[in-house]
Amino acid sequence: MTSDETTTRDSTSNDPTPRALGIDRPIDAELFAWPEVVLDPVSKMRAITEALPYCAVRETVFDASFDRVWDFISDLEHSTVQFERSVRRVEILERSGESLRVRSRTIAGFSTEFDVVLRPGWCLMNSRLGQIGMAARSEGEGRTRFIHFEGSPLFGRLLRPYFHWNIGGDFRRLTALFA
Repeated sequence: MTSDETTTRDSTSNDPTPRALGIDRPIDAELFAWPEVVLDPVSKMRAITEALPYCAVRETVFDASFDRVWDFISDLEHSTVQFERSVRRVEILERSGESLRVRSRTIAGFSTEFDVVLRPGWCLMNSRLGQIGMAARSEGEGRTRFIHFEGSPLFGRLLRPYFHWNIGGDFRRLTALFA
């Protein structure tokens, strides 16, 4: 067969090779690759909360730059006690890159340790009792979208109304701090 002739696949053939399919040139695999989707931290956090039926989640836009918001939020030891009404103290026990181990002590004296992933725009905290997430992204000049969730797989949906109320207080205090 010459290069000017067309090739056709024999319908009785089980040969799946490109030549048997009538393709004379190599296939560019990138033309058939799955599209790559990159999600910002807020969109990733939304996706996580959709899979956690026991969590309460709220989202808002602060009139403050991303750097201002995230510099404050990511300083867990100093900022958490300023906006989280039930926390008296946060202490970093270990740090390795973006992985942290922190201990949180409540105003009632209870202590919980969290495994934390902390990176720009992203904070995800897991403990034996609950999960907390915060994420942010710039919304343009001087504005930042912020999402925050709290929940407990141990207590399921039972504590979701409390977490929703608690996050509401967090947002009121954060709004005042960024004013």
